[in-house]
Amino acid sequence: MAKTSTAETEDKSGSRIDAIYQALFKAILAQELLPGTKLSEETIGSLFSVSRTIVRAALNRLHTESLVEFRQNRGAFVASTTPEEARQVFEARNAIEREVFSKLATVITDKQIANLEEHLRKEERVNADHDHAAAILLSGEFHLLAARMAGNDVLAGFLKSLISRTSLILAQHSTHQESDCSVDEHAAVLEALRERDPKAAAQAIVGHLHEVFERANIGQTKRTERNLSDILSRYA
Repeated sequence: MAKTSTAETEDKSGSRIDAIYQALFKAILAQELLPGTKLSEETIGSLFSVSRTIVRAALNRLHTESLVEFRQNRGAFVASTTPEEARQVFEARNAIEREVFSKLATVITDKQIANLEEHLRKEERVNADHDHAAAILLSGEFHLLAARMAGNDVLAGFLKSLISRTSLILAQHSTHQESDCSVDEHAAVLEALRERDPKAAAQAIVGHLHEVFERANIGQTKRTERNLSDILSRYA
C-alpha cells in the first residue's frame, strides 16, 4: 500500500484550510456572520470534518485580514468595528475606487463590459428573489471584478480587504432599512464605463459609495444572531 507523501498531506491540509477560510469569508461578506459572533473551533471542525488545528489555521488567515479577532482565554470572534473605523474604511474605498474606475474607463474592452452587464443581471435576479445574502455577495463581487479588469492587482488586493471590512461595518452598524448596494447605482457606473469616460466613472463610483454610507445610517443597531452551523452549511 502506497504511503501518502508529505507534499500530498500538505496539499490536503491546505485545501481544507482554504475551504474553511472561503466559507467564513463569504459568510462575513454576506453579513450573515455578525461582528462579535463566537467562532467555535469545535463547531467548525465538526462541520468540515477536520481537526481544530486546521480550523485555527483558517481563523489565523482571517485574523491577518482584520476579519477575526482573538480574545484572551475566550477564543475567536468575528471582528467588531467602531463608527470612526467605518468612516475611515469608506474614506479609503473612495480613494482607491476613484482610481480603479477612472483607469478602467480608459482600458475596458467590449467583452469586459458584457461581463459586467451579465453580472448586473445576476444582481437583479437575486434582488427580485429577495435573497439578501446573495445580493450582498454579488454586490461586492461587482467592485472586485471591475478592480481586476483595471489590471492593478495591488489595488484589487487592497479593495478586497476594504470590501470585507465594509461588510463588517454594515452588519454591525447599519439599520438595514434599505439595500446596502443599489443595482441602479451599479448600472450608472457601468454606463460611464461604456462611454469610456474616466471622470464620469470616478464621479459615479464615489457617488455610489456616498449613497451606501448614507443608507447605512451608522449607529448601534442590534441584529439577532443565528446558529453558526446553520450559516456555514450554506457555504461549506
